[in-house]
Amino acid sequence: MGKTVIQNGMIITVDRDDRVLDKGYLVIEGNKITEIGAGDYQGEADCVVDAAGKAVLPGIVDAHSHVAGSLFKALTEDPENGFYGLSLPMEGQLTPETTYHLSLLGAVEQMKAGITCTNDIYHYMDRVTQAFYDIGMRAVVSQNIVDVDIAALRYDDYTRYPKMGQDFVEQNIRLIEDWNGKDDGRITCRFGPHATDTVSLELAKQIVELGEKYGVGFHTHISQSPREAKYVQETYGFSCLGYLKESGLLGEHLMGAHCIYISDDDVKMLAESRTPMLHCAEMLGKRGHVPPVKRMFDEGVRLILGTDWVTQDCWTNMRAAISMDRMAGCTVHDMNAKKALRKSTIEPAEALGLDDKIGSLEAGKQADIILIDLQSPNLTPMFDDPVATLVYNANRHDVCDVMIAGRWTVRDHLLKTAEEKEILANGQKIANEIYQAHLASKNADWNH
Repeated sequence: MGKTVIQNGMIITVDRDDRVLDKGYLVIEGNKITEIGAGDYQGEADCVVDAAGKAVLPGIVDAHSHVAGSLFKALTEDPENGFYGLSLPMEGQLTPETTYHLSLLGAVEQMKAGITCTNDIYHYMDRVTQAFYDIGMRAVVSQNIVDVDIAALRYDDYTRYPKMGQDFVEQNIRLIEDWNGKDDGRITCRFGPHATDTVSLELAKQIVELGEKYGVGFHTHISQSPREAKYVQETYGFSCLGYLKESGLLGEHLMGAHCIYISDDDVKMLAESRTPMLHCAEMLGKRGHVPPVKRMFDEGVRLILGTDWVTQDCWTNMRAAISMDRMAGCTVHDMNAKKALRKSTIEPAEALGLDDKIGSLEAGKQADIILIDLQSPNLTPMFDDPVATLVYNANRHDVCDVMIAGRWTVRDHLLKTAEEKEILANGQKIANEIYQAHLASKNADWNH
């Protein structure tokens, strides 16, 4: 790849000291940053990129996503019970091939917004992972493991199917054996027990043993609906957090999304166990779901940001998190622009065990870098706090260039690793076909 220098840009490092260099440079050799400094670079380079008028940041690290879930745009936000009544049943129409193309669509959406690494859990994850690999994205991937029919959850039907659970476990094992560490660690893997109500306690304990065997962590959903919390309490006699503790999943090795319907004692368990809580504020806000975020900040919970699905825009998600948290009683010291950016970069990198590679601009780290064009009305004027200007005013279309592992994947807003128009056309066609097939199926019953 030679030696590339990005110079004359505003370097926002998100390092330990949150250094901002008004005019600085980055030196990239191979897939790593080898030097960072203020002023003009004095050495020679194979390629020099003039970043004048642009901000240079570490790529965004999305703590929780389902990129193929872009399928459900505008289908789940307004209808009542859109999650259990529409999206989960409609997922039954997915195939490995359609999931691949929808994953390409979601990955392009994320990448062009400045997300360079995403922590994804979904169906047919071997195909989702292939999409990440092909598009040039960094990803942490987990196979959805369930032992219930998730389409039947709208009827509160929690019939267990042990063979189904074992089949998904085997898929997750193959995912790890085939992909973990691929391309110098650009792809890494975890086990993906879907949620505390969709995985039996016995199966969860087996997954914990397998995680220890393979040396990988876990990714799950925690108390994302009242029915989940109710089912776990009635079935096991404890909360969703109690289930995680009993199974052995609770802890720093678990990435746990949502945590909406939890008690003060549950919040303490989250904090004491150092379990990262994946806060998907924009998606939750559309449904009116608010986790007990003030209590979480007071107790010291490791709260980090993810986009989830449908709209995967890290910039609107940062603003949604700040707004939601303040409306829920948080102070400007609990959540502000600087913290929102850190919770979208270095902190999720730490939670994923990747902070030695990504999450900040520092010598020795992987060259996962985004450039934002500051010459736009929404980013003008800019005063003495560029981070606040970006977090409160930037949008995905301000991201003009993206580099992942030293490779340009987006240049001047154009995708360089695939044919974007083809991906969009395939995504629209496949989504139409899946939606129509769902409407014609026995699962198209919106009354439950």
